[in-house]
Amino acid sequence: MSAKVKLVSCIAGLIIAVGMLVVGVLAATSQDIFMQGSVNFVIGDRVLFVRDVQIQNGMEEPQTVPCFRQGFINGEFVLNLTEADITNNTGTFTLYFDIINLIVDGQTLEYNAVASWTGSPVAGVSFSIDEGSETIAPGTVNADELNDSTPISGRVALEVNVNDAANFDLSNITITIIDAGKTYLPEADYAIDGGNIAINGFGDASGSVVIPEKVSVAGDGLIAGDDYTVTSIGNNTFIGNTDITSVTLPSTITSIGNGAFASCSNLTTINLPEGLTEIGEDAFTSCTKLTDIVLPDTLKTIGDMAFYNCRLLSGTLNIPASVESIGSQALVLVGLEEFTVDSDSQHFTAVDGILYSKDMKELVMYPREKASTNFIVPESVEIVADGALRSCYRIQGTLTLSSNLITIGEAAFADNSSWRDAVTIPASVTSIGVGAFQASNFAAINVDAGNTTYKSQDGVLYNAAMTSLLQYPAGKTDTSFSVASTVTRIEEAAARGNTHLQTLILPSNLTYLGSFSFYNCTSLTGNLEIPLTVTNIGTAAFGRTKITSFSINNSSYTTVDGVVYDAAVTRLICYPAGSTNTEFTVPDGVTRINGYTISTSTNLEKVTIPSSVTSIGAENFLGCTSLKTVVVDSPTIAAQLTSKTAAGHLINNATTVYVKENAALSLPVAFGDMFKETSSELGGYKKYAAIN
Repeated sequence: MSAKVKLVSCIAGLIIAVGMLVVGVLAATSQDIFMQGSVNFVIGDRVLFVRDVQIQNGMEEPQTVPCFRQGFINGEFVLNLTEADITNNTGTFTLYFDIINLIVDGQTLEYNAVASWTGSPVAGVSFSIDEGSETIAPGTVNADELNDSTPISGRVALEVNVNDAANFDLSNITITIIDAGKTYLPEADYAIDGGNIAINGFGDASGSVVIPEKVSVAGDGLIAGDDYTVTSIGNNTFIGNTDITSVTLPSTITSIGNGAFASCSNLTTINLPEGLTEIGEDAFTSCTKLTDIVLPDTLKTIGDMAFYNCRLLSGTLNIPASVESIGSQALVLVGLEEFTVDSDSQHFTAVDGILYSKDMKELVMYPREKASTNFIVPESVEIVADGALRSCYRIQGTLTLSSNLITIGEAAFADNSSWRDAVTIPASVTSIGVGAFQASNFAAINVDAGNTTYKSQDGVLYNAAMTSLLQYPAGKTDTSFSVASTVTRIEEAAARGNTHLQTLILPSNLTYLGSFSFYNCTSLTGNLEIPLTVTNIGTAAFGRTKITSFSINNSSYTTVDGVVYDAAVTRLICYPAGSTNTEFTVPDGVTRINGYTISTSTNLEKVTIPSSVTSIGAENFLGCTSLKTVVVDSPTIAAQLTSKTAAGHLINNATTVYVKENAALSLPVAFGDMFKETSSELGGYKKYAAIN
C-alpha cells in the first residue's frame, strides 16, 4: 500500500466517534462494555496511518481491540469494537490509538489531538486525553515498516471514567486530529443560511485563532471542510475572551457582529479582509492591546463604539472611500495621531488630521494623540459628534465653538483635563448631549445671551427654564454649591469629577438624580439630605465621594443607619464612603447591591453578605483598601468567587474569608487557588486565609 494518498481539503481533521453503552451498575460492580464506532478523516496531500487500537481496563495490560484492522485513513475508516467483550471492575478504561504521521513530498507537519463532548452531560462520566499524548509528530517510514514497533509518531490516550454512572451513552465523544498551531473550537455556535455559515461562538478559544474560509460540521463543532462558506462573525462571538491573542479572518467574511470581540483585552492583532462591509456596534470595544488595524476598501459601516477604548491603536488611520457611516463614539479613546480619507470619498474628509463630514458641517472625530493649542471649531461646523473631542488631553489652552453650531453630542468635550478656561455656548446651539462637558476642567460654562434653549448662572449650565441642571464645571473651584431652587432634575454626570466641591444643598422639589451625577466628587462630605420628592436615584450618583451619611424616607427610598435602600430594603442604593464605621452587615432581605455603591469606603474593615444577596454590581469594594475580612452567607455569591475581581471585587483586598458551611459547597475550584481553608473559630462557618 502506498504511503502517498492524495486527499482534497485545507485542514486536517480526524473524528473518532466511539459509541458506548455500559450494562451494569456502580463502580464496585462488574460492567460489560460493548462498543462500536467509526473513524472519518479528511486531509490534504498527506496521510496518517492507524496502526493499532488498544483498550486498557483497570490495571490490566493494554490489549488490541478484537477485529481491529490497521490501515490508512482516507475517507472513512471503520473501527469495529462490537466484539470487545470486556469486564470493567474499576469504572475507568483507556483507549489508545497508535497513529503514524507520514511525511509526503518532504512536507513536515505536526498534529494535535483534541477531545470534545458534543452531547448532553452525563452525571458521573468524564473523559480526557492524557497530557503529553496529544502530539502526533512527523516521521518518515515506508510501507514495509508500518508494523514495526518503531517509529510510533503519536499515541493518543483517551481515558474514560464511568465510576458513578450505571447506564449511559457516550456516542458523542469526538477525537479530532488537526494541524498543530491551529485552534480547533469544538463548542462552536453557528447559524447556517444556505451555503453560508455565521460563527456565533467559539467556547474556550485561546492563543492564535485561525478561522477557515470553508467549514464542515462535526457534531456541534466545526472543522475545515467544503460544506459551508464562513461569511460572518456573529454578535458577541468572542466577547470577554481574555485568552485569544490574534485572529486571522478569511477573505470570505463580510460582516463582524455587535460585540464580536468586545473586551478581548489580550487581542493584539486582527486582519480586516477585503470584502468586509460591516463592523457592528461595540465590535472591538476595550480591546486595549490591539495595536493596528487597516480598514478594507470594501467597508461601508462602522457601528457605534466599534473601536471605543482601543487605546493602543496608534499612528494614522485611513478612511476608505467606501465608508458611508461611522457610528457614535466609534473611535473615541483611540490613540491615533491623525486621520486620512481617500480623496474620492463622498462622505468624509480630513483637514489637518481631523475627521469631518464631506461638507464640513460635522466634526466627526479629533484624534486623541494630536496636540494643539487654543482649538477653534471651524465656522462651517453645525454638529460636534458624540465623543468627538473626548479625552483629547493634548489640546491645551482654550476652546472656541463655531457661531453656527447647532448640536453638541454626548460626551463631546468630556474628560479633557487640559482645558481650564471658560467655554461659551453660542446662541445657535439648540441641543447638548448628556455629559457633553463632564469631567473636563472648564472653570465656567457660559451661554450667549441670545440663546433661548440654555442658560448659565455663575458659570453653571442649566436649561433655559432652570428646571434641569445640565453641567456643573469640573474646574469650578467653589467649595459649596446650592442647586437652583427651580431645579427638579439633575442630569447624568452633571457634576462628575469636580474635586473642589465640599458642601452640596439640593432643592426641595427635586425628583430626579441622574446616574454618576456627583460621581468622583472626592471632596464632597458631611450628611446629605436628599429631598423627599426624589423618586429616582441613578447608578453611582454619589459614588467615590466622602459623604458620611444620607437622609431620605419616602415611598421610593429609605435610609437605615445613613445608608440608602429602596423602600422595601431589597436593593442597596448608596453607601456613604466617608462613614467612619469599620464593619457593615448588609441587611437580610437585600438581593442586590447596586454598582459603584461601596467603592471607596477606606474605613471599612469587615463586611457581611447575607444569604439573600444574589447580585453585586460592578466596581463595588474595589477601593475599599482596609476591607480585610469578608463573611459570605450567600451560596450564589460564594459560587461567583472565581477571582479577586469577581462579585464586584468583594475579596480584592481580603486576607480572611468566612463562608457559611452550606454556602461553602458552592465555592468554585478557582477560589482554592486564592484562599486555603484553616481552622475556624466562627461556628457554622468555614474559614479561609489568603494564600498570597
